Amino acid sequence: MYQSPEYRQLTDYLHVQGLNVTPERMEVLSLVLKQKGHFRIEDLIRNSARRKKSISRATIYRSLKTIEQAGLIKSIRSINDEKIYEIVKGHHDHMICEQCGAIIEFHNSELESLQDRICNSRNFTASRHVMKIFGICSACQKKQE
Repeated sequence: MYQSPEYRQLTDYLHVQGLNVTPERMEVLSLVLKQKGHFRIEDLIRNSARRKKSISRATIYRSLKTIEQAGLIKSIRSINDEKIYEIVKGHHDHMICEQCGAIIEFHNSELESLQDRICNSRNFTASRHVMKIFGICSACQKKQE
């Protein structure tokens, strides 16, 4: 059941860290991998409660931290400073609606190229960056009309 690259990445991380591979950690990863897009910890808690064997809130919190440290997910902060998670995939940035909290992913090659040129012009070697643009999404703009 746990043969995908994500499960292997987590088990490898746990072994390197000297941590146990537990059914609960694997189950939390399973819950994570079933998420579509961005998710909150409450989504996992709610989905866990629907299963025959629910996982405690504390175990989900601890496992999620471990899964993030293993590099499988990353967190961003919402407009309310709430942690929101996403599965790690190719680089992208975020637009966050200040009214409804919607998170819109985007990637723009020209913007990435501009950032590289700025770094190069200042002899700066970037290791990573995070871009969040805050504003009002189109759905909320339509509601205001």
